Amino acid sequence: MPKEIIDLPLQGRMASVRAGSIDEAARTVEIIWTTGATVRRARFWDEAVDEELSLDPGMIRLDRLNAGAPFLNAHDAGSLASVLGVVVDGSARIANGQGTATIRFSERADVEPIFRDIAGGIIRNVSVGYRVHRYEITKRDGAPELWRAVDWEPLEISAVAIGADPGARVRSDTGATRALNICTLIRTSNPDTEAPMPDDIEPTAPSAAPAPATRAIDPTPAAPAPAPAPATPNADAIRAEAQRAAADILTLCQRHGLDNIFAADLIGRGVTLDAARGAVLDRLAEGDTLGTRTGATVPAAARDTGATEIAYRDAVTDALMHRHAPGLHQLTDAGREFRGLNLLDMARHALERRGISTRGMSRMELATEALQKRAGPGYHSSADFPFILANVANKTLRSAYDSTPRTFTAWARQATITDFRPVQRTQLAGAPDLLRVPESGEFTYGTMGEGREVYALLTYGRIIGITRQTLINDDLDAFTRIPSAFGASAADLESDLVYSILTSNPLMNDGVALFNSGHGNLGTAGAISETTLAEAYRLFGNQRGLEARQISVQPRYLITPPGTRSVEARKNVTATTPNAVAGVNAFAGRLEPIEEPRLIPAAGADPWFLAADPNRIDTVEYAYLDGSNGVYTETRMGFEVDGMEIKARHDFASKAIDWRGLFRNAGV
Repeated sequence: MPKEIIDLPLQGRMASVRAGSIDEAARTVEIIWTTGATVRRARFWDEAVDEELSLDPGMIRLDRLNAGAPFLNAHDAGSLASVLGVVVDGSARIANGQGTATIRFSERADVEPIFRDIAGGIIRNVSVGYRVHRYEITKRDGAPELWRAVDWEPLEISAVAIGADPGARVRSDTGATRALNICTLIRTSNPDTEAPMPDDIEPTAPSAAPAPATRAIDPTPAAPAPAPAPATPNADAIRAEAQRAAADILTLCQRHGLDNIFAADLIGRGVTLDAARGAVLDRLAEGDTLGTRTGATVPAAARDTGATEIAYRDAVTDALMHRHAPGLHQLTDAGREFRGLNLLDMARHALERRGISTRGMSRMELATEALQKRAGPGYHSSADFPFILANVANKTLRSAYDSTPRTFTAWARQATITDFRPVQRTQLAGAPDLLRVPESGEFTYGTMGEGREVYALLTYGRIIGITRQTLINDDLDAFTRIPSAFGASAADLESDLVYSILTSNPLMNDGVALFNSGHGNLGTAGAISETTLAEAYRLFGNQRGLEARQISVQPRYLITPPGTRSVEARKNVTATTPNAVAGVNAFAGRLEPIEEPRLIPAAGADPWFLAADPNRIDTVEYAYLDGSNGVYTETRMGFEVDGMEIKARHDFASKAIDWRGLFRNAGV
C-alpha cells in the first residue's frame, strides 16, 4: 500500500478529571486522558479528516507518561513556573476502552490556587498533548478520510481554561521553527468496496492478464502459468529503513543550512539519500533564490560542540579587541577572519550561523534580533552576539581595572570575606608571649588582647546600557571606552576608600583616633629629614603589645603626596657617595617611597606617612568577596533600555586594623 512521510506537529485532545478521585492529603487526582473517540481535524494544507486513536496497548507508547511526564498550565512548555505537577510513575494505563493516569500536584504556593479550583470543581477541563508517529489512512465514499493512529505517544497533560478545539495544536509547538517530527502515513483501500491489503506493504506487481479466448478448430498452446508473487517484505524492516533515510536526509539539509520544509519535501517524495545529496547541491548552486537557506554554510560540528562555540566567540572578540586597541591586542589567526567587518556585519553573521535568516531585515530589525538572548521550545538560540558584546565589554573593563595604578597594595594587606556579615579582626600585636615550659612541666593558656576591629563588605555598581542604535552606528566605543572608564572607576574607588583612612583619621575600636599621641604614632610636624625620620623610628620602636611586650616593628614604606614631600622622600632614601661623614644618607635603602595624589590636602601643609610591612603587623586591610576579586559583570536583556544591559558590580571594604604599624607627620 502507498506510504508517505510528513512533518506532523504535536496534537492535542480534551481529557477529563475523574469525579471523586481527588486525594487532598496526597495532592493527587485521577484523569481520563483518552477514550480513542473519532474527532474531526481540519488541515490547513488539505481537506478535513477524521482522526481515531487506537487503544491497542501495543500501539501506544506510554513510556513518557509512566516516567513522570509533566502536568502543565495550558501546554506552556517554555517555563518551569508552568509545571503544576507530574504524572505519578507507572500510573498511566489502558483499560476498559480508556486511558487513565494519576496526577500529583506540586506543593508550591503558586500551584495551590489551581489545585483548589480543580478540587472544588471550578477547573474541569484537562487536555492531553501527544505525538503521532504512524497513521493508517482509509479512503471512504462520501466521508472524510479516516486517519487511525496506530503508533502514537502521549507527551504531557495540561490544565486548560476551555477545552481545546480537537483540531488545535499544542501551543508550545507553534510559531517559530521547530525540529522535524517524522510521521509515516500508510494508505489503505476502502474496506467496504475493496479487499483489504496487508499492513505497511508496498503494492505487488499486477496479476497476469487472462489468456485470450481460443476456438477449438484453431488450438494454441496454453499460456504459461503466472509467476509466483514476490515474498512479502518485513513491515518492521521497511519502517526502520524509511526512518533511517528520513533522519539522514534531515541531518544533511540542516548541515548545509537548508530548512525543514525542503527536507520534508525530499522525504515525502521518497527520494533516496544519494538523490537527496544531489538535490542539496543543486539547491546550493541555485544561490538560494527561494530563500530556503536560513544560515551560512557551517559544518554541523561548529554548531553542535561547545568547544567550537567558544572558539567562534573568542575569534570575534579578538577581532573587536584588536580594532579597539591594535597596540595592546594582537590579532589572532581565528580573529583575522572577522577583520574589517562592522558591528552589524558581525551581528548578521552570528544570526545566520544560528540558522536565522536575515534576508529582508532592515538595519533596525537586524540589530533588534541580534541583541535578543532567548532559547527554549520553539526558539532559535541567538545568544552568540550578546555574549560576544558582553565579553568585549568585560575584557575592556577588567583590563582597565587591572591597569589602573593602586599604590596601596604594597603596604596594605589583602583579605577575602565569604559573605556580607561583619567580621572581626584581632590585632596581632595583642598576641600573648610564649612562656618557657620546664621539663615535665605543663603548657599554660594565653589570651588574645581586647583590640578587635569590625568591618563588613559593601557593594558598589552601575549598569551600562547597549542599545540598538549603538549597533547600527557601529559605535565600538560603547563596548570599549565606556566599560574601560567603569573599570578604572572601580580601581579608583578602592584607592579612595583605602587612602581615606589615612586622611580622615578614623576612630579605632578603643575610641581613640588612628593617629594620636596616645597611640604613639604621631610625630612632630616637620619636613622629611634625618631628624623627623629618626623620631619616627623611635616611636615605632617604643610600640608595645599585650602585657607591655615590645613588638619590634619597623617602618618599610614612606608614603607621600606628589610634590615637595615626594622630593624629600627620595633624597632621604636614595644612596649617595658623600665627600664627608656628615653627608652620609643614614636611611638610604631602608624605606620604599610611595607617591599617592590622594594625600594632597585641600588646604595646609602636605602630610607624610610611614607603614610597616603588612606581613609583619597589621596596618590597613582591604577585602573582596570570596571568588570575586575585582569587578564582576552580569548581562541581561534590557527592560528600561531597548537593547542589552551590562551590570558592573564590586564588593569591597577596607579598615585600619592596628595603629602600631602606621605613623603620620602633619608636615610643614
